[in-house]
Amino acid sequence: KNFDSAVGNLKIVPQDISRVFLNILQNAFYAAQQNKSPAIRVTTSNLESATEIRIRDNGMGIPEQIHDKVFNPFFTTKPAGDGTGLGLSIVYDIIVKEHGGEITFDTQKGEFTEFKIRLPRI
Repeated sequence: KNFDSAVGNLKIVPQDISRVFLNILQNAFYAAQQNKSPAIRVTTSNLESATEIRIRDNGMGIPEQIHDKVFNPFFTTKPAGDGTGLGLSIVYDIIVKEHGGEITFDTQKGEFTEFKIRLPRI
């Protein structure tokens, strides 16, 4: 972890942001366990008008052909019974629609996936 002490205050719904972190971290743990040395990194940064939270795993990455589907409801790459495909859709709704923020991701096949959440300052 690497937390910026100058992050400041955010106006959030704590239960909903907890759901965001839970869903992203569950996916990160699932992806990282495929690596012989699993690792998850969480960082926060003070951006002038927002706070940025990054969650990075060292899993196998997200294939390019599904990048545009990641936040779609009921889309999953997990085997039947391991996921509903609702986690990242819920995350998107909470961050973008409820909190006026944004969520993006960077990924590299065989290397990592990193979700970046930006939440506006109060």
